[in-house]
Amino acid sequence: MGVIAADALPADPLEALRELARSEPELERLRRDKVLAARAAGATWEQVGNALGVSRQSAWEYFTARIREELAENANANAELSEVEAMQMAVDEVRSVRRRRRH
Repeated sequence: MGVIAADALPADPLEALRELARSEPELERLRRDKVLAARAAGATWEQVGNALGVSRQSAWEYFTARIREELAENANANAELSEVEAMQMAVDEVRSVRRRRRH
């Protein structure tokens, strides 16, 4: 049984497509939440990938895409940083993430 109730979609194919498109953000959020829950429960990236029907690498890239985009935007916004300053910022961020994970 699928999660999406096809019988509940509008009869008009174009309106049904619009309804499906409107549900994409919710589906994306649910998928991310379930990946987080699986990882917190000890699932490997390979197991997550198998559940999603993709490779381990694809699962990791899918899950981290938003974070990588945010980091790239941040790097572009801080192009005037020296290499030393950029490295210190990266070290500080890693420490911050590790502290959040411990709590």
